[in-house]
Amino acid sequence: MTADDLDSRELLNEVRALRSELSQLRRDGVCASDADDHRYRAVVDNVVDGIITIAQDGRIESFNPAAARIFGYEPEEVIGRNVNALMPEPYHDEHAGYIDSYLQTGRAHIIGIGREVTGRRKDGTEFPMDLAVGEFVVAGRTKFTGVVRDITRRKQLEEQLLQAQKMESVGQLAGGVAHDFNNQLGIILFDVDMLLAATDDEATRGDLQKIRKTVLRAADLTRQLLVFSRRQRMEPQILDLNQHLVELRKMMTRLLGEDVDIRLELTDDPCTIEADPGNLDQVLINLCVNARDAMPEGGILRIATDNVLIDETYIREHSCGVPGHYCRLTVTDEGHGMEESVRARIFEPFFTTKDTGKGTGLGLSVVYGIIETHKGWITVDSKPDLGTRFQIFLPALGDAPDADPDRHPAASTAQGRGEAILLIEDDSELRQRLVRILTTSGYRVSECADLAGARRVFGQGVFDLVLSDVVLPDGRGPDFCLDLLDTHPELHVIFLTGYSDGRGNSDRMEQSGCPVLRKPVGVAELLEQVRRTLDGS
Repeated sequence: MTADDLDSRELLNEVRALRSELSQLRRDGVCASDADDHRYRAVVDNVVDGIITIAQDGRIESFNPAAARIFGYEPEEVIGRNVNALMPEPYHDEHAGYIDSYLQTGRAHIIGIGREVTGRRKDGTEFPMDLAVGEFVVAGRTKFTGVVRDITRRKQLEEQLLQAQKMESVGQLAGGVAHDFNNQLGIILFDVDMLLAATDDEATRGDLQKIRKTVLRAADLTRQLLVFSRRQRMEPQILDLNQHLVELRKMMTRLLGEDVDIRLELTDDPCTIEADPGNLDQVLINLCVNARDAMPEGGILRIATDNVLIDETYIREHSCGVPGHYCRLTVTDEGHGMEESVRARIFEPFFTTKDTGKGTGLGLSVVYGIIETHKGWITVDSKPDLGTRFQIFLPALGDAPDADPDRHPAASTAQGRGEAILLIEDDSELRQRLVRILTTSGYRVSECADLAGARRVFGQGVFDLVLSDVVLPDGRGPDFCLDLLDTHPELHVIFLTGYSDGRGNSDRMEQSGCPVLRKPVGVAELLEQVRRTLDGS
């Protein structure tokens, strides 16, 4: 073990032992050898902990190089001064009392062995430190050695861990809320689709279509809730970036507040990318929230898109990217901007300029990682008092995807041919509607609310397809269904889930190749997926 690896108490004991050895040699009239002095200096001068010696009256008598680094003083600036200069209130006034109490009682713990206290640097900043104090006697006078360890980094990591644990709790809550909320949305969506199929009145159909669109928007809000909690699985799809920004702006207005004027400056040309919508939302949310924080009095936040061709010249000048066509997303604020020293570090994990408790320093590093995962890159330009501009480059795909505001039609011509389906869904209202839809479409349906019932029913019949919820009261649907496939390879399976956070053995589901329907699901989407699965499409 090196001196740098020593615990502060062990280091204090070693220093005290060395002092005692040297003092004994001097009391015996023996000059300490160079080797003894070397050994003492090797410990004191080369450790990462500060070692400070003070006299009974509190004057500093020695100050090792580590103490100089920690407090920002050169030894000659503090030797002879009272140790109170290194302490803020209340320790500044209390320290003399600790020394007096010790001298009167001999109770060393009163001075603060292994105690967490606050130190004050030369520039006036305060910081947390571990302090271990011991005493030694020279020429009949008691003196004290303090070993100081700067624990600023440790405290930061503790705060970040606490924040991460809070985020994990929020994520678990969001996942549960999303599951229950998506079940309710699914019930409404099924009812609307069945009413649409049953009426020919145009006015009624128009009202029902409006309800249907509202349900789908509510489902998008649920997805955005999962983005906030970072529990959204990555599912890339082809997106019209302009349309996505228009939809996201509605939520951003509520999030940022009325004093931030969000202005969209979108290109008229197609701006099509392949990206995970949740990850893209997370990028925009992080950038826009940072922009809001940089404009405490409010201001204009511009979000722009355009298409650019990146060539070799750009790559040489910026040292990033590969040649090709890109969609460029630009976020510009009118905030206080950044110094170059800050700008150069903003994508570093745990780096933050926000006050303690107001940021983890992970937001922009997550943004950087997401964009890299999408084969793009991000640049930042900023100057103090002149605002900040982020530019994100994502590979362009060309033509925009076909617009489909309803995502899936309300009606479907896909019908059953008498196939037997085992339905496993714990929400009774949703299960009733699924049974009704599948039965009226030509399927024979056996329903169960849990896995125990599913095992019993499956053992009593022959089934062509199992349609199962993922999270059930007594287990996970994928565990049950994929075990069935091991013994019944001819069986077809579809999973139905209200989660988007990877719960329920998602990796195993993906490897199985079984389709997964995300709640809320419309009647047409459900029936078409069932038909495709049974047909082996």
